[in-house]
Amino acid sequence: MKRFGKQILAAVMAAITAFAFVGCKKDGDKKPAGATDESTLDIYILNTGFGYQWLNDSIALFKQQDWVKEKYPNLYVPEITYNSQYKYGSDMIKAGEKANKFDLLIGVESTQFYDLKDASGNGYLESLKDVYNSAVPGESVLYKDKMYDEYEQYANYEGDYLTSFYVANYLGLLYNADLFAELGLSVPRTTDELSALCKKVKDLNGSNPKYKKDYTVMFSTSRDAAMYWQDIGLTAWWIQYEGVEEYYNFYRGIDTVTETRNTKEVLRQQGRLEALEVCYDLIHNYGFEGAGSIDFSEAQSRFLSGDGLIVANGDWFCEEMKLTIEGLKSRGIDYDIRFMKTPIISSIVDKLTTVKTDEKLAELVDAIDSGRSSLDGVSAEDFARVKEARSFMRTTGYGGGMVVPKYAKGKEVAKDFIRFLATDVAVDQYMKTTRGATPPFSYDVQKNDAAAYEKFDYIQKQKTDYFNDNDTFFIRSYSSTEFPLVYKGGLTAFPVGYIDVVFSKNGGKTAEQYFNDQIEYYTDAKWKDILRNAGVQ
Repeated sequence: MKRFGKQILAAVMAAITAFAFVGCKKDGDKKPAGATDESTLDIYILNTGFGYQWLNDSIALFKQQDWVKEKYPNLYVPEITYNSQYKYGSDMIKAGEKANKFDLLIGVESTQFYDLKDASGNGYLESLKDVYNSAVPGESVLYKDKMYDEYEQYANYEGDYLTSFYVANYLGLLYNADLFAELGLSVPRTTDELSALCKKVKDLNGSNPKYKKDYTVMFSTSRDAAMYWQDIGLTAWWIQYEGVEEYYNFYRGIDTVTETRNTKEVLRQQGRLEALEVCYDLIHNYGFEGAGSIDFSEAQSRFLSGDGLIVANGDWFCEEMKLTIEGLKSRGIDYDIRFMKTPIISSIVDKLTTVKTDEKLAELVDAIDSGRSSLDGVSAEDFARVKEARSFMRTTGYGGGMVVPKYAKGKEVAKDFIRFLATDVAVDQYMKTTRGATPPFSYDVQKNDAAAYEKFDYIQKQKTDYFNDNDTFFIRSYSSTEFPLVYKGGLTAFPVGYIDVVFSKNGGKTAEQYFNDQIEYYTDAKWKDILRNAGVQ
């Protein structure tokens, strides 16, 4: 769909006016006498879980490079602008050259601009194809080849590249290892084991003096952007049950049961309901009942304080909560927080031929985790199926785009800064500053900077190990251009409500009711609109 600048300009300018004073600025330098618009790099960053200090450190390192000094003798990087307004960056880009001063904007989802044109019929984003096809500065590898494959594929838009990325994060379930040990709990390998663990805690009814609660799951329902069980648990178990390709087929509109394309039948994928059943059990039966009265930061603080045993979150958790963690440590509270590998959905046995009990499934998970390639009594097909379910990783890093407005005066220095961020020296600095966060570029920190690795937060060490495992891979983003029903048509997997809310004690929905709500939402007329907007009908 093409939309033109005049139709949205008034709304955009109103939004920018509202947020114009939100961004704070720090750590700038003095403008050289010979600085020009072309040698000035003005940067905006969305301030989220990993913050912005890494950007200040990266800018300082960029200015120290000999090739940068030679190419930009009068380089000027003003104090960065940051805020936590998710639409601010995209609104600034849409506002145009006269209103937008930024040459590089970080934290902007690029797909919204793919078919968006200004009043003159021009696109908003500068092509980064020359960046992707150039060598990483000082290294013998192309930028696109050093980037993780799934990220490069996401950035590729009809042979062009309009965005890059600054982080490849990791989503999963965190648990309190100290309290697990105190309560005699083992890390669950399957969702049946996870449910049994929660029931054990509930049956203890707070009788253990180290954990006087009867619930396991800590969460909050106060903010849409922090509905982590919706974003993490639900999707992971859906993918596990259906398999990766069937999950992708949902977004392609392909139903392999009826052998039809562009069909609403994908909404009835059994894996969606199976995953919802698991989430309902955890949230409704074993979740914190006060989730609606606290925000996500309080929920995370409670978890760090030993209130709740499991949370759904990402590898940004410790960096985002570092002030809270430091405060708790000063009071003698310092729990061992770790990722568990997401338990395998127990109902996957319905899709297997040689594994039919949860006990055998757990044994198979152990075999996979120990690096074995087979298990007695398990077919090669079943082994591969469960190994895939155990090996994929989910990330939201695709949304952390770095984009350059087409009209930016400092577009060339912005591109060079993007190139620089892929260098080993920049990646290493980023990981040090964030205590282990990972840009989407190949780099073995354990080999190249073991001292830095040892200082990482424990969950970042775990994540780094996952990333370095040859069997692991990222799930591709559903908003990728390979799924036009989504990025053009507007298809969403769960358009009605959040499970974190509706599955809570007073939420009022069962898994099946919520499942049916999603199906009923997409009337024939709405589905036709999706197909038409996606250009497939």
